[in-house]
Amino acid sequence: AGQLNEDQIKSLREVFMQLDGNGDGLLTAAEMKDGLTKAGLKEIPPDLQQILEDVDSDGSGVIDYTEFLAATLDKRAYLQEDVCWSAFRLFDKNGDGKISPEELRSVLENEEVQGVAGKDSKAMEQLMAELDGNGDGGIDFDEFMVMMRGGKVGSPTVAK
Repeated sequence: AGQLNEDQIKSLREVFMQLDGNGDGLLTAAEMKDGLTKAGLKEIPPDLQQILEDVDSDGSGVIDYTEFLAATLDKRAYLQEDVCWSAFRLFDKNGDGKISPEELRSVLENEEVQGVAGKDSKAMEQLMAELDGNGDGGIDFDEFMVMMRGGKVGSPTVAK
């Protein structure tokens, strides 16, 4: 209970792709505003920029697919450790309690994921470096949870 099924994830991926006007796998403030307008929202919330900054957990100025998913999931569901543990296990293919660069690459090389996240291997290396807070070459569950909660690895986590 509390987990997203494949149809729900597919639906969120479709929404993301519809919002991503130029297909680069990143949502800009302009793309979000266009999406809200196309969805029939007459007035854009005055605090939209602040909302986008809050969702932009890595401070890149754009919303990537992971940030979009985290923001659109019911906070109670995505903060529940059992749900996050299920997601973690999808990445941790060999069950050793760490996501290795090879395991991360394996998930990110899935065609559907590449359609959303892109094929940039440098971005994958950067993601790995950002999430591997203790520098041991793998992402453990605690580091994974920091990311899921929108915190910075290596800094205290504040649940939103």
